[in-house]
Amino acid sequence: MKYAGLKSRLFAKFIDLLFVLTLGLALPKGVGSILGFFYSLVADGLPVKALQGQSLGKKFVGICVMDQNERPAQLKTSVIRNIPVGLVTFLMIIPFWGWILSLLVGIPLGLIELSLIARAARHQRLGDVMADSLVYEKKSS
Repeated sequence: MKYAGLKSRLFAKFIDLLFVLTLGLALPKGVGSILGFFYSLVADGLPVKALQGQSLGKKFVGICVMDQNERPAQLKTSVIRNIPVGLVTFLMIIPFWGWILSLLVGIPLGLIELSLIARAARHQRLGDVMADSLVYEKKSS
């Protein structure tokens, strides 16, 4: 299997972040933000047969998260690998100061993650190393 590249992973994350923002804006105050936070943690391991290790963004782009045994990511793997992203989305729940903190934490963290995806041999970001997961291009069926 071929490792997913930086462009496809960024586009998938962009789609997922749009979904999280939509939840935050469309649902009653607080509810959407909390659901968005939980989605950001479990998105790659949702127990939905049509997704199999894919968030909505990854499904759209055609990439998937696999565990160390090359099985689609489960909830536990998803939560562990998404802790860095989840931290930033959690901070966004806090009015005003949370958004400032999320930028102060999120920008350097994002740069580290992008650098790892671009330079690491297996294109693993920090969350992937923590969860021992890999992101692959999904085979066409």
